[in-house]
Parts: sequence; structure tokens; C-alpha cells
Amino acid sequence: MNNKISVKPDIIFIEDLLKDIASGEYKIPVFQREFVWQTSQMLELFDSILKGYPIGSLLFWNTQGYETKDKIGPYIITKNNNNNTKYILDGFQRISTLFGALINPKDFPEKNEDDVNDFLIYFDIKENNFSKKTKKENIFSIPLYKVYDNRELFDFVRQLDRENITEIEKEQYIDNLRNLHDILHKYKLPYVEIKGGDIKSAVEIFSRVNSTGTEISEDFMLSALSYNQETGFLLSESITEFLNSLNIYNFEDLKRDIILNCIANNINNVDGKIYFDVKLEELRYQADLESCTNNAYNYIKQAVEFLYKRLFVINLRLLPYPAQLIFISEYFRLNLNPTSQELQLLENWFWITTYSNYFTIYSLSQQRNAYQVFCEFAQGKHPNGIYQINDDIEFTTAKYPSKLNFTGVRPKALQLFYLKSILGDDKPQNMEGIKEIFISSKKDRTPGNIILRLSSEFDQAPDKKTLDNFIKNSEPDVLEKHFITLNMVVVYVRGKIYNDYDDYDDFISQRDEYLKSKEREFVESFNIKYID
Repeated sequence: MNNKISVKPDIIFIEDLLKDIASGEYKIPVFQREFVWQTSQMLELFDSILKGYPIGSLLFWNTQGYETKDKIGPYIITKNNNNNTKYILDGFQRISTLFGALINPKDFPEKNEDDVNDFLIYFDIKENNFSKKTKKENIFSIPLYKVYDNRELFDFVRQLDRENITEIEKEQYIDNLRNLHDILHKYKLPYVEIKGGDIKSAVEIFSRVNSTGTEISEDFMLSALSYNQETGFLLSESITEFLNSLNIYNFEDLKRDIILNCIANNINNVDGKIYFDVKLEELRYQADLESCTNNAYNYIKQAVEFLYKRLFVINLRLLPYPAQLIFISEYFRLNLNPTSQELQLLENWFWITTYSNYFTIYSLSQQRNAYQVFCEFAQGKHPNGIYQINDDIEFTTAKYPSKLNFTGVRPKALQLFYLKSILGDDKPQNMEGIKEIFISSKKDRTPGNIILRLSSEFDQAPDKKTLDNFIKNSEPDVLEKHFITLNMVVVYVRGKIYNDYDDYDDFISQRDEYLKSKEREFVESFNIKYID
């Protein structure tokens, strides 16, 4: 593939675009999603064109090597052998609507009649608007393809001569028809054409210029390059199916690029490359891509289950660094049957890398070294998998978080520590969730003001759902897991009796300090300096 890339903006008339599509000059890559527009979106498109409004730009990629679909709208497009292939990256829904509604069905013998009806849109010459259905006896409603087609339009105008309408009305209706006919043929569509380049370049350009905010992942592009016609293996569909299987761990929203990175690791392990050094185009030449992908899924699932059950990452939003998942999946590839002691060391690696800002303090070259050290650790050749430039430099935490949320690594680390305190040696249930109970009615997100409850436990203890009942009716050992001491209970009850908000503030302050002290003990057990 030509890596030299050029990006050229231009315009094209709808008339010319439709002719080029019919001749097979534009093709639909297999990674392109199916037609999903609703009737309202199709009608709005033509309403915008009639009013002269912009309908967004199109994006084409002039390259080669992709498997393509042969259907646009309801019509089968004959593939040609023209080397000047333009793939539709952005605008497929609009182009399908235009082609499906404006092309005369008589001109395309290869079609599905039911699909033709799905694209049948009518123009009301009296009301000067569009609709999806019309009554058979409504002679003032005409299919759009007849407005667009010169011959069909002429026949329709002649038919108006036989109708019982005034000359003034007929002139008005014909003016409406001709106006729309001219607009459809002369409407200019802006487009951007990419020439050459690789998958990453095309994805980046798409994300910057696409008009609908729709994201396209590199795996969809790669799917077209690696599509196996014999087995029907399509990488994008395979990843979607795999992601759905992660819903029991609340990881179904895992970014597809992370999965691609894990697949790249699985395929390129012989060369010792780290995932960000792998060019995704290399994967297309992998003869056993399907089996390598399925193997990667197995390691990713082991990593997700490990994070979920042993490290209490019960939701993807709690994962401190995506790289941790990639590394741990690689661990299970290199160590197929880890012992309980080795898994404990892997847990330690996770906590150290989480609290030490491990994946942000190193440059790319140092991250390569860190990856190599981790691989040695997975193979039993390194004691802890932690890479340090200088043994004299001490790891430190980030500052204790002022708010408990999912927007940073440090708040996530504190929540994981909290969940570790709640669960201990127990395993979370599938699809576990978190309930937040606020001590102060202000709902301040200060860590000391929030009690985290597991959804399963919360639902099974109806007598402890309210804050009062939870604090008053829970055993001391349960409260301790939530960083609430007996002295704090006394302060809380006193505040409740006397309706004293100062006592509530005192309770929150004491709890915040106690939570902080317990986390400090845990962090310092890994020889990490704790920053208050």
C-alpha cells in the first residue's frame, strides 16, 4: 500500500456522483456499517436539499486492496476492474439515500423489490414537501425518481393536462416540479478525497472531518484488508461479538483498539515488539489471523476476569490504565498455568503500577524496557516485573484525591482500595455494581463523604438501605470495612439527635483521615512513598 498521502477537498454534483456510483467507480468497503437510517432522516435529507441547506461533506479514500460490498441502496452495483477505486468512508447513509431514491428502478435489473420500496420517497407537488407513503388516488404525489428522470418527469407533466385543475394551479405545480428537478441535478456536494496513506492515517482523517460524529475504529478498516471469503471471518464482527461476552464483567465498552493491540502482541511476540511498535497493516498478511485473534481473546478474557475477581475492577471505568490490561493479557499468554504465588505477585505488580503513576512517568523507549521486564517477569525471569531506571529513585503516589470519581487514576486507585476492603477474599458477583451513599446532604464528593455499597449487598439488605439503618444496624466489622469506627458512630448519632451539622462534618473529617491512614499503610507496604 502506498504510504504517501494527499488530502484534496473538492465538490461534485449529485448528478455526476450518481453516474459514477452506477458505473462502479465508488465502492463500499466491507467494514462500512449497514444502512440504518430511519424514514425521518431520509426525508430531512431531501428537505435540506430543496431548501439549499448543506448536508455535510463526503469522504472518499483512493486506494486498493479492500474487499467491498456490491449493494448501494436497493441496487446491486456491478464491480469493475478500474484501478482508480474510491472507497466511501463517510457519507454512506446519505449516498445510499440519494442513490436509492433518485435512480429509476427500470435502469437496474438487479435489485430487491422490497428494498426498492424502502427507498421510495414521494414529492407532493401541491404542498412542496416530501413523504414516505401516499394514497394511490393522490395524483399530486410523485416518486422522487420520476422528478429526477427527464423522461418520467415529462410524462407526468403531460398527465397533469388531463386533470381537473386550473391553469394557475398547473403552472404552480409544474414550477415546483422543475425547481426540484433542477436542484437535484445541480446540487453541489463537498467532499474530501484521501489518496494513498495507511489505515491509521485514514482513521485519523475520518475522525477529524466526518460530519456525523460517527467513530470508525481501525479494526473495521483492517477487516476489509484481511477478510477471508472462504471462512467468512470478519475481524470487526468478531471483536463486536467478543466485547458482548465481556458484559458479565462490565467490560463490554472496552475500546476496540485495546483489543487490536492485544492481537498485535499475540501475533508479533516472536519479534519481541511492544504493541505500539506494531503496524496494523502487518496483521493483514497474517495467514492464521483468525486463530491468532481467538487466542488473543482467550488471554484478554483471562486478564479481565483476573482484574474483576482479584483486583476488584468491577467496571471498565475503574481500570486505572488500559496498558495494564494489555500487559496482563500478555502475562497469561506467556504463563499458561501460573501458580497462586505467581498470581499474588501479579496482583502486587498491578497495585504498584497503579499507585506509582507507572505508565505516565516513562518515555516511549523506557516503556519498551518496562514491557521487556514484564515479559521476563511473566516467564519467571524477573522478581516483580517492575522496571526502574535507578534503584535509588523512590516511587511516589499522586496527591490524595479531593473528590471520588472516575476521571483520574488516583481516585480510581482509592475506590479499588475501598472495594478491596469490602470484599476481602470474596469474589464479586457477575455484573456487580456500586451504590454511592452520601453522608452529607450536600452530596460533596469528598472521599470521606461517600460510602460505597455493592449493588448485590445493597439489594439483599433492605433493612440497611438508608444511611441511618446502615450505620446503626451494621456489625462493627462491617463498618470497619467501610472505614467507620465506633467513635465515628457515636459522633454520627449525636449529630442525628441534635440535628447538628457540625457533628456530620466532624464524622466526615474523621472518616476521611481514617481512610487516608489505612490507604497509606497499604501503599507503603509496596515501598511507595505516600503523598498526603
